[in-house]
Amino acid sequence: MLPPVNAGAGRGHGAQGVEANAAGPSVIAEVLRLTGPAVLTSLLQTVVFLVDRIMLGRHSEVSLASMQISGSVCWSVFSVFFAALVGTVALIARRVGAGELEQARVVARTAVRLAAGIGAAVGVVGWIAAPLISAALGPPAGSLDAAQIEGAALAYMRWAFPGFPFVFIGAAGAMILNGSGDTRTPFRVGLAANLVNLIGDFVFIFGVELGPLHIPELGAAGAALATGISYVVQAGLILVILQRPSCPVRVAGLLSLRSDPEETAARRRLIRLSAPAVVERLIIHAGYLGFAALVSSLGAVAMAANQALLTLESICFLGADGFGVAAATVVGQRLGREDPRGSTQGGAVAAVACALALTLAGLGIWATAPWTLPVFVAPGESAAGAELLISTAMSAMPVLVLAQPAMGSTAVLGHSLRGAGDTRSPVIAALVGGVAVRVLGAWTLGVVLGMGLRGIWLATFCDWFVRMLILARIFARGRWRSLEL
Repeated sequence: MLPPVNAGAGRGHGAQGVEANAAGPSVIAEVLRLTGPAVLTSLLQTVVFLVDRIMLGRHSEVSLASMQISGSVCWSVFSVFFAALVGTVALIARRVGAGELEQARVVARTAVRLAAGIGAAVGVVGWIAAPLISAALGPPAGSLDAAQIEGAALAYMRWAFPGFPFVFIGAAGAMILNGSGDTRTPFRVGLAANLVNLIGDFVFIFGVELGPLHIPELGAAGAALATGISYVVQAGLILVILQRPSCPVRVAGLLSLRSDPEETAARRRLIRLSAPAVVERLIIHAGYLGFAALVSSLGAVAMAANQALLTLESICFLGADGFGVAAATVVGQRLGREDPRGSTQGGAVAAVACALALTLAGLGIWATAPWTLPVFVAPGESAAGAELLISTAMSAMPVLVLAQPAMGSTAVLGHSLRGAGDTRSPVIAALVGGVAVRVLGAWTLGVVLGMGLRGIWLATFCDWFVRMLILARIFARGRWRSLEL
């Protein structure tokens, strides 16, 4: 937990903040304390993804194929619109670090209400648009199982989108707790939600009969229902925890309709901070679509090999996100304590530690590739086809490893700047690296020069390296330390 803070302390208590900082834990210890649970929480996010796909793969090929549509759409929609709440960590961490707990509570209440509103709006629009989405992104009419795949994708989205308010509330609550310095509680809640999802997948995907109770086999719709129930549980637990009197950022009066000038001001600050993050997400997704199109132009083998590499690399990326959560919290709280030097050290320590950890993880992925890559070979594939897929993936594996330090540093530096309230600089880095360097580089190296998948991944490395240089330069200049929130 956090060092004790004076709930009545304000901006005028600078000496008190420095004294508390001197008596508090070292920056390194603070980063490490926050990082472990944050990394595990990030890794839990992919467990839902993996469990759903494993269960659906055992159900039918149609159910699994439908997730290429519905899963990608739901994740992309959440990623873009939840960016509207990115400023929550910066505001909460700054207020908690300064000892302004009442202001932190106002921000927390505002964030939860805003999350519920955005989630409800996105859920309604997504539910209405689901038939159009499944038809537009589904397989070409007349292709094998096209109608069944489109129908399964539609069923998934029709069950998934109504749960979006709970998805947003749970995620916003986790951000509030992270910003307050509590990264353990979101991990524990996430663990419980994953258990609910696992049981729900088994029950609703395949159906069960327990005496008079008969639950029909729902397939892809069952996976969405199970995931939705797990998010309801997650949001419920988070809200219970946030409303406890012992919670330093206790959220009260959520159902009150009373107009609150402080909450209105907090909402404006939150939207102002988060708007650039929404733009950043849109840029990243646009760049990824162009990148994916270039990979598709290389053929089915390159697509399958690339998907295998991305799946393996996701472990590293989610780990980097956990380091980033810790960095954002330390940076924001240290700035609140009027300790800019400590905030700089926190961001730098987290970036270096993440780069080292991801380097080791990348080497581990490379070393275990002879055992992990065959898992991605489709059942019934010929020996020659399997060897071609594995050799194609292995051709790009060294580049994947080479990119890990830059990817880790980029992720942490971006989180650090956002934790300080600088949400605009990552937009510049995403525009230059994620679009200009990655897409143009992939086209030049992978297609024009004929380097194939290795060229595609070289462009990815260049993207991360350029983004790292941009963000490192901005971080080193230190203008973010003087931002007022």
